[in-house]
Amino acid sequence: MNKYEKLETITNGINAAHKIRTLQNSAVNERASDSNNIDQVELFSQMLGIIAQYSPNTERKGVLNENLNKTRMYSEVYKGLKHEIRDIKSNNRVGKKDIIKTLHILQPVVNRRNQTIIEKLLKIQEILDS
Repeated sequence: MNKYEKLETITNGINAAHKIRTLQNSAVNERASDSNNIDQVELFSQMLGIIAQYSPNTERKGVLNENLNKTRMYSEVYKGLKHEIRDIKSNNRVGKKDIIKTLHILQPVVNRRNQTIIEKLLKIQEILDS
């Protein structure tokens, strides 16, 4: 690594630190002005995105982006499940539509075997409804 590459790496590190600090400050300001808490997973996901953007190693950048995408996917599933459970709790009963919706929410994060089972269950339900 020559001195220009080292200088670029240092500059990227400083830029990443500045962006992360700005992101944290805006989250603190939002938290102070809004009664709802900031989504910590989303904040962490954005920080990982900044680190991946400024990472000097292209192999590491690919791994970071892959892990970032997984984090976002799991976060969306978590939010969906949380919302669905809140809806079920407010209705005080679990209906067929609630179970179907929950299966749709879980489908992206389960292993291949369970995805197949969910697909079959959804197909059976579709046939029964028609």
